Order: sequence, then C-alpha cells, then structure tokens
Amino acid sequence: MLRPDSKLKKAIYKATGKPRSKSTTRGKSRAPTHELVSGRVLIDSYLREISSKSKLSVSLDGMGICAFSYRRITFVIEVPITPHAGFMVYSSFDGEADKYKLSEKMDAWNKWLSNIGRHSRVSHVRAGQKTVFTLRGNEGDMAQCDVFQKTLEYFVEMSLKLHNLLHPKEAKVVENVRLTRAPVPVA
Repeated sequence: MLRPDSKLKKAIYKATGKPRSKSTTRGKSRAPTHELVSGRVLIDSYLREISSKSKLSVSLDGMGICAFSYRRITFVIEVPITPHAGFMVYSSFDGEADKYKLSEKMDAWNKWLSNIGRHSRVSHVRAGQKTVFTLRGNEGDMAQCDVFQKTLEYFVEMSLKLHNLLHPKEAKVVENVRLTRAPVPVA
C-alpha cells in the first residue's frame, strides 16, 4: 500500500513553491471553466456514445488517444490537450502507391470534404515501409456527435479505398461503412 511521504511533500513544496492540493477541495464539484475544457472531453463523450450504440468499445486514455479496428484495419484517434486543436485520426498500410495517384486522391477527397461542409482535411506520408493516412479534424467537425461520427465514418471509408489502392489483390468492401448499428443521417 502506498503511503504519503511528508518529507517528500515538503521537499516538493520548497522546490516548486506550490502546495499540494488539499483533500477538502477534491470533494467540491466545480463546473469546469471554458478554458479548461479541451476537445478531449467532448470527443471522449462522443466515442462513449458511439460505443453504446455499436460493437466498438472505445474511449480516450489519459493521453487523449484510443484505437479501434474496422474490417481488420486499425485506426488511432488522437485529441490534443490544447483547446481548439481539433483531433487527428490515423491509419497505416504496408506498401507504396504512385505518389501522383495518392496526391490526386488526397486532393479529390479534400475537395469532396469541403463540398459537403466538412472542415477536416486528409493527407498521407511515407514512414519507412508504411503509408500513414491522416485525417486532421477541425473543431467544426466536433460540433455534434453525429457530425463527428459521420466524419469518422468518411475517413474509415477513405482508408478502405486507400487500402484497396495499395493492395488490389486484398480488396476490402467499402460500402455501408457504419460505426453504429443504425446509420447516422448525413449532417
């Protein structure tokens, strides 16, 4: 069992000049200020809501990261702690495709995302033998759970298409990408 070390507490206080928080303040429930609430809280609540309606079980860890698998592709969601930073979703694939083809796809997908009113953007980068596909989510696409979910589903669909481009002999089914049992209306 861990026990508090009063000498260590005093040494930390002397070094930093900051007292440790008192247990009396822990009991008080304060509404978080607007500045302290980052996108993590919001995205985590969305992920929990999506999980409650699906077979997925996802929520952010203490670092603001989680992973899930869809049709045997792993997706990583990362939400920075800084306010107004949006979110990122990654998928990675072995193999390499023609740079021109990939750039053409990214441009087309970004144009399409813009045309449907999404503020998020996709990109790709080579990392060793892998192609890492990234969705840089904008705060506008975090406004509501269904908008976030649909943006995530669009990225999953694009990732499946990218997988099929990189691995034409191992093509995955692309249509009907849904993270929940019931489809989310296009927002």
